[in-house]
Amino acid sequence: MSLNPKEIHHILLLDGDQFSTLAIVRSLSRKGLKVTVGAEKNNAICRYSKYTQNFFTYPNPLTNIDKFYKTINKQINENNYALVIPVTELTTLPLSKIREQISQKTVLALPDNHALEQVTDKAQTFALAEKLGVPVPKSHHITNPISLDNCIATLTYPIVLKPARSIANAENDVRAKLNVDYAFNQEELEKKASGILKNSELILQEYFEGTGVGIELIADQGQIIHAFQHQRQHELPLTGGGSCLRKSVAINPQLLEYSQTLIKALNWHGVAMVEFKYNDTTKQSCLMEINGRFWGSLPLAVAAGSDFPWYLYQLLINQQHPEQFNSTPGHISRKMQADLYWYIQVIFRRNNNPLIKWPKNSQLIMDILSTFHYKHHFDAFNYLDLKPGFIELGRTFSWFATFTYDFINKKLTHRKHLKIKQAQTLQQSLTKANTVLFLCYGNINRSAAAECIYLQQNKTPRLSIKSAGFHPIQDRPADPNMIAIAQESDCNMQNCSSLTLDTQMLETADIILAMEVDHLLRLKDEHPKYQHKAYLLGSLNPDVQAPLEISDPYGESLAKYRACFKQIESCISSLSKRED
Repeated sequence: MSLNPKEIHHILLLDGDQFSTLAIVRSLSRKGLKVTVGAEKNNAICRYSKYTQNFFTYPNPLTNIDKFYKTINKQINENNYALVIPVTELTTLPLSKIREQISQKTVLALPDNHALEQVTDKAQTFALAEKLGVPVPKSHHITNPISLDNCIATLTYPIVLKPARSIANAENDVRAKLNVDYAFNQEELEKKASGILKNSELILQEYFEGTGVGIELIADQGQIIHAFQHQRQHELPLTGGGSCLRKSVAINPQLLEYSQTLIKALNWHGVAMVEFKYNDTTKQSCLMEINGRFWGSLPLAVAAGSDFPWYLYQLLINQQHPEQFNSTPGHISRKMQADLYWYIQVIFRRNNNPLIKWPKNSQLIMDILSTFHYKHHFDAFNYLDLKPGFIELGRTFSWFATFTYDFINKKLTHRKHLKIKQAQTLQQSLTKANTVLFLCYGNINRSAAAECIYLQQNKTPRLSIKSAGFHPIQDRPADPNMIAIAQESDCNMQNCSSLTLDTQMLETADIILAMEVDHLLRLKDEHPKYQHKAYLLGSLNPDVQAPLEISDPYGESLAKYRACFKQIESCISSLSKRED
C-alpha cells in the first residue's frame, strides 16, 4: 500500500494495559503521529495518557477469538491506519493468523509467520540455535509421558521445565499455569511435567547459573540495524522471570554476534529481544529465548535513547534506518508495584527455593537509593505525561494497603483459630452438629480426602458429610497422586467427583471445616452470612505441634501428598472418636 510520507499517519496499538505499550504511545505521538490504543480492560494504563487520541476495548482473544477478530477488523475497516502494532503474544499470535486480511488495509508490525513460529515454539528456537552454534542449555523436547520416560535417567538436577509455548489452549483446568518451573528430583519432575503436558509440549533444560540479560534489537531482513542491552537487577518470580528493575549496560560483542546469527537465519524483519543468561565469572552464556515482539523493559531502552518504536515506524513505513549510535549505559528503570512486591518477598524470605540468590542488605539499600539517581526512571512516570504515573502510584498504594490488610487479617484469623484449637471450641460445637462440610480450593485433594477418610472410619456415621471447593469447574476426578496415597490406607477415592461450593451447601451445613486461613477469608468475603459456621480442620489435630493449616499438595512431591493425607487423617480420627 502506498503512503504519503508528509501525511500525519494514524497508528493502532494493542495491549494497552502494558507499560511497554505506553512507551510506544509516547514515542510515536511525540513524533507527530496519531495513536489509537486498544485493550481488553477499560481502565488500561494507556487510556490515561494525554498522547492516546482514541481508546477502545476488545474481547480477550484467549476466550473469545471470534469477537476479538470482529472488533479489530471493524477498527481497521473504519480507520485509515498506516500501521498496526500488537505488543504481546496475546495479540501477536491471533493477528498473525489473519495477516493477509489485515495486510490488504494496512501494515502489520509482525515478521513473517515462519519466523514468528520459530521463535514462539521454544523447541524450534533451541534446535535452530544448536544448529547455528549459539550456546543453549542441554535440552530435551518432551511431547508426551513416553518421551519423558526415555530421557529421565540422563537428567541432572535441578532441571528447568519450560512450556514449549508461552500461551497454550487450556481446556478444563483454569488453575493450570504454563510458567517456567523447576524440579529438584525425579518424583517432583514427573509430577510437574505431567501437569504441563496436559496443555503444552515441554522443554527440559539443565540449569544454567547466570544473570538475565537481553539484546534488544531492530532488524531489516535479517540484518540488525540497531541494538541495545539491558541487565536484570530484580526479577519476579525470584527464581527468574520478568524484570521489575533493570539497567542499561554496554553491549556484549559476543552476545550481539550470537543475536545477529539467529536474526540472520530467521531473516527477521522488525523488533525482537534475544534473551541470554550470562555468567560473569566464567564469561559463558546460554540462550534462554527470543521474544519476537516488543519486550516488557522497553521503557528503559527509550529512556536511554534507543527509540525502538520510532525506529520500527521508520523501517516499516519509510524504509529508513536509524543513525548508528550506542545508547547510554547506566540508565535504570523500575516497575513500581512489581518491584515493591519484590522487596516484600526478599525482606520476609518465605520462599525456600534453593535457586534463589538472596541479595545482601547493602545491595538492597543501594537498589533503593538508586531511585534518586538522575538516570533512574519509573516505567509509568514521565514529566511530559504525568497522569499515567499518578494512576500507577495510586494503584500501587491501593495494592499495598490491600496487601497489608490481608496480611494482618490473615495473622489475626490464624491466631483466633489457634485459640479455638487450644480451647477445643470446635469439639464442643461438633456435639450439636448434624451436617459437616469439608472445604478447600479444588475439591480434588484435601476436602475430598477428608470426606472419604471420615466415611471409611465411620461405617454408620452420625454426621452427614459433604465436601466442596471454590474451583468453578465441577465433576473433576480426584488427583491421581492423592488416590494412590489414599489407597495405601485402604481409602478408596476412585469415584470422587468435585463439587463447586454453593449457597445450598452452606445453608444446610452446621459446621464448615476449611483447610487454610485463605479459605476462611474467601468464605467471609463471598458468603459473609455463613462465616460463623467456619473453622479450620487442623483445629481437631490432637498433636499440639502440628500445623494449624493443611497445605495444598497439588503439583508437589508424593512425600507432600503423603504428609497432607496423614495430617487430614489425624484430624478426622479425632472427629471420629466423638462418634463413639
